[in-house]
Amino acid sequence: MARFLGIDTSCYTTSAAVYDSSGEPAGEERIVLSVKEGNRGLSQSQMVFQHTRNLPVILQKLSPLLQDIKGIGVSSFPRRRADSYMPAFLVGKGAAFSLAAALHVPVYEFSHQENHALAAISRHPSLWGKPFYMMHMSGGTMDVLSALWQGECMEITTLMDSKDITAGQLIDRVGVALGLHFPCGKELEKLALAGHHTYHIPRSAVKGAFSFSGPETKVQRDIASGKYAREDIAEGVLEHIGKALDKELSACPFENRPFIAVGGVMANRYLRSRVEDILGKKGIKVYFADVETSSDNATGNAFGAYMRAACGG
Repeated sequence: MARFLGIDTSCYTTSAAVYDSSGEPAGEERIVLSVKEGNRGLSQSQMVFQHTRNLPVILQKLSPLLQDIKGIGVSSFPRRRADSYMPAFLVGKGAAFSLAAALHVPVYEFSHQENHALAAISRHPSLWGKPFYMMHMSGGTMDVLSALWQGECMEITTLMDSKDITAGQLIDRVGVALGLHFPCGKELEKLALAGHHTYHIPRSAVKGAFSFSGPETKVQRDIASGKYAREDIAEGVLEHIGKALDKELSACPFENRPFIAVGGVMANRYLRSRVEDILGKKGIKVYFADVETSSDNATGNAFGAYMRAACGG
C-alpha cells in the first residue's frame, strides 16, 4: 500500500504523520517543544535545536509505517508569501528533501497555514478544490482568509487580521500570569470551566480587525490586584474572545461558501461552539479539524501529499 509522509516543524511542535492510499491516516507523532516555567516562548535558535533533536525520535516511532513511501509533504514556510520565513521550518524542509533524495520520491511543499487547512479538509475531502473561507487562530496568528485554488495549490488572501496581539497571545500571556504552563490553551480552557460568570472585559472599539492589547493590559492589571479568582479571569478571557469573534465575523460580508476554522485556539470547544453559532446565523457551514489535529501537527501535509499525488501534481 502506498503511503505519504507529512512533516511540520512549527514554532512549538515537532510533528510527523503518515497517510495511506486507502484515504485514511495511518499514524501521527508529535513532541511539543519545551518552554521553561514562567517563560512565554522560545527563540528561533531554541526551536531549531529542539526540532533537530526531536524529529529523529518521532520518525523512529513511525518507522513501522515508513514502508512504500511515495511522497513527502512538508511545511516549508509559515505562509505562501515571499516575505514569510522562519528558521524553524527549515529543519522539517531539510529532513523532507533529504529523505526524498534517498527514497527517490517527490516533495510537496506547503505553507504551515495550508497544512492547517488541509488537516480540516482531510476530514471532508469533498472540499478539495473548492473555494472556502478560513480562520486561522493560533499562538501567533489571527487571520480570516479567502482561499481559491490554482490547479492543486491554494491561493490565500487575507480579509482580516489583528491590529496588535492575537487571541492566542492573549491566552498565553494571561495564562502565564495565572501560573499556567506555556502554551496555555488547554490549561486555561480547563480552568475556565470553573468560572462563575463574574469577570467581564469591555469590547474593543476597533472595527474591521481584531485587537487584544487593550484587554490584555486590563487583565494583567486585574490579576496583579488579586481581586478576582483565577478561574473567573480565565472564563472572562474566553468570553471576550468569543464576543470579538461575534462582532467581526457577524459584520464581514461573506459569500455562501464553506468556512474552515483551524489552529490551536480553535481546539477550544467553547470557541468552536461560538464560531458555529455566529456563522450559522449567516447560513454558513463551518468545518473544523479534529480537536487533536487543530493544533500544530503534520496530518494536513501528509494528506496534501496524498492528494497532490492522486491528482498528478
